Amino acid sequence: MKRFTALGLALAATVYSQETVFLGSLTAQAGVGLPNTHHNKGDFLLGQTIFDGTIKSYLDEAMVYVNGQIVHDALGSQSTNGSSAFVADDGTYALKLREAYIDWKGEMLALRIGRQIVSWGKADDAQITDVLNPRDESSFVASDYNESKLGIDAVRLSLLTEKTQIDAYWIPFFTPSILPLASGNPLNSQVFPRKFDGSRVGVPEKYNDFELPEKKLSKSELALRASAYTSFADLSLYGFYGWDDLPLIKYSPYINEFYEENDLDTLLVSGEYKRMYMVGADAAIPYGDLVFRFEGAFFPKRHIQTTAYYQIEKFVNENKIPTSERKNQAVGLAGLDWTPSGGWTITAQYVMDKIFDYNDNLDRRDYEHQATLSIEKSVLNETLTLMASGALDLRYFSSASELEIDYKLTDAITLSLIGDLYFRGYKYGMYGGYRDYSSVTFKGKMSF
Repeated sequence: MKRFTALGLALAATVYSQETVFLGSLTAQAGVGLPNTHHNKGDFLLGQTIFDGTIKSYLDEAMVYVNGQIVHDALGSQSTNGSSAFVADDGTYALKLREAYIDWKGEMLALRIGRQIVSWGKADDAQITDVLNPRDESSFVASDYNESKLGIDAVRLSLLTEKTQIDAYWIPFFTPSILPLASGNPLNSQVFPRKFDGSRVGVPEKYNDFELPEKKLSKSELALRASAYTSFADLSLYGFYGWDDLPLIKYSPYINEFYEENDLDTLLVSGEYKRMYMVGADAAIPYGDLVFRFEGAFFPKRHIQTTAYYQIEKFVNENKIPTSERKNQAVGLAGLDWTPSGGWTITAQYVMDKIFDYNDNLDRRDYEHQATLSIEKSVLNETLTLMASGALDLRYFSSASELEIDYKLTDAITLSLIGDLYFRGYKYGMYGGYRDYSSVTFKGKMSF
């Protein structure tokens, strides 16, 4: 129903607007596993054709904005979270409504109502304070952080002055991230293994296999951002009260209702969503060709995932399954952007993630940190762009890197070659588990 409402909104805006702009693109891409992968050598890991369309209609101080996609997926890897897409049963087709909102701006006040994508923080492809929008976690090959964001249904009221902006958000309906639930998704078996410590695993197949928050006023989300723009720095403060976008995974022994017995040889995987609080801040400080970026977030008493071993042990001894323990969490970033002459752009970051009062029941390490580096260069009158980026896990030295070459065949057509590489280090670490997804992707995009 939301999609048809958005379509009606777009048609009405087109009829009554003073100006209407239509933008679109068609993208075709195919990704193949590299020879160094163990299980996906020569297998297609990506195969999509995507039509993306945007309508902007202006009337006085107001604008209607609608953006959606039609996706054909040759691998059948498309999934839904029940609110962000219509997906065919075999995962081959998807109809996605990314954004659809009404925007009004006055002298000191602005209002935005509808599905919208919000960018918080100063990080480059890293989530620190950027917690409002869930993400499409079902796509891993040649993925883009910003393009993976899903819209949230929200009301944003803004107070504007020359050097400050305060945004208040009310998000009445929770939108979870999209998980790789489709059987044709290459990530499905990675996220939901079929075996665990000798036991069979019954994996979830639909989003409603998870315990979603009820659609009640009391389950709404609230957020606040206050930003100041000075000659010295851009500064922002953030606050969020809502839900974690990813579920806590629950490992339940199979209950045979006929015999009233528990089968520890079969585990059923489901999940539940928990409330989350966040306070954060960021700063961007320019200095000549350099921009120094800092960002930090604190999550008081956040629900942190427990291990499957701990859940099974608790079930056997106490007949309960604790999916999480509440711990304080701090996440931070320090970054540097350098744009020297000659078309270069260089970005370096250090990212840390700390859990306080840690114990071995948690399904993660107490302190995770990594360094990232991104280099971009345009040549041949900006028709050819070379990009290289990488992330190094500073604990176990697993790593991820992406190499991309973009060539503008015409002003409207861009051809790309993208290589994604993952390495284990001396332990699996943050990226070693994805080494079977090292791949090369061929991509063509036409914009109009």
